[in-house]
Amino acid sequence: MSQPDDAAQDKGDGGDAPLEELAELQIKEEARLEKLFAEQRVEHGLDNETTLHTFFKLFDMWIQLYRLNKCMEVLPEIVPICRSRGGDFHVKGVQALAFTLWKKSQFNDAVKLFHEIEDLVGCSAALCENMGHTYSSMGNFDKASEYFTRALLCLDKEEEMGKKTGDRAGILLGLGLIEDRLGRFEQALSSVRQSQDLFRQRAGGKPSSLVAKAGMSIAKILLKLALQEADEMKRQEMEDEAIVREEENVALFEVTCGDDSPLTASALRGLGEAQKRRGRIPEAIASFARSYQIEAQKDAFDLLGVMEVHNHLFGAHMDLVKLGQPLNRASFRTYLPTVDLALERVHEMKQDANAGAYYKVQEPEW
Repeated sequence: MSQPDDAAQDKGDGGDAPLEELAELQIKEEARLEKLFAEQRVEHGLDNETTLHTFFKLFDMWIQLYRLNKCMEVLPEIVPICRSRGGDFHVKGVQALAFTLWKKSQFNDAVKLFHEIEDLVGCSAALCENMGHTYSSMGNFDKASEYFTRALLCLDKEEEMGKKTGDRAGILLGLGLIEDRLGRFEQALSSVRQSQDLFRQRAGGKPSSLVAKAGMSIAKILLKLALQEADEMKRQEMEDEAIVREEENVALFEVTCGDDSPLTASALRGLGEAQKRRGRIPEAIASFARSYQIEAQKDAFDLLGVMEVHNHLFGAHMDLVKLGQPLNRASFRTYLPTVDLALERVHEMKQDANAGAYYKVQEPEW
């Protein structure tokens, strides 16, 4: 997803320098901006240009750190104000809500908001890219491909005019994901590798979450290709590269997004899958256990994701049993706080078949 990059240049507190993508710095900036926003909200109200500028700076911190609950506490008040003000504020407010809903996996709601922006400002490479990623997440690959193609056309025109509002690396990543979902793994790997190369060039040697996001796709595609590879040595090389990629992804997300980020959880799960494939079961167990802990506590609680990593963790323990090792019950006891937390979250959900499925998978094993 191409996130808005103009908020860092907004006025409101005099701090216009872009912040390096380091979680430690972002957490400090988050605290500073939260205090400033609270003060301005009391002094000026929300329907105030200075307060709104500060909010959008704060929103950038929240969205990077996946503070989705915090976003949703304020956006229902912010968006109507921005719509009534019109102009750039209308676009910014709707865009902020669209990004938040997207990260909460509410893709149908997000795409409606992106279309609202399209009606306001027309097509741009960045907007078409975002719509492509959204349709891809919805499983509408034809629409996704259409918007990614439009994004590239817009990008070419924008570059001819001397401006750049799009992101070729992000578009290539999106196209690679479409190829992956259509089963064209070689083409997918080529597009995603190009994407990561461009992200690395842009980062200039500094930590970048975008490098890691592309890296996660590379690792997943490598594992899919390895399943189809008849040559054992080539298969092992693919699996080994997948491990290396995921180790880098975990490290990058820890630095740029934090130890407790959902992105760190996803990378840890991918690392565990690659380690398990190579027979490095104890390492896979450690990766899955840490991923499970983060998944259970994140704002956008994803029950299917929790169940997936739960099953990976339990399955890895069973793999050791199949190899003749005794079941490590002491390890299971260390998972109880995570399971208890997940159960609390499930109890807060609608008690449907999905909730019942989690109750069923966790009870016998722990």
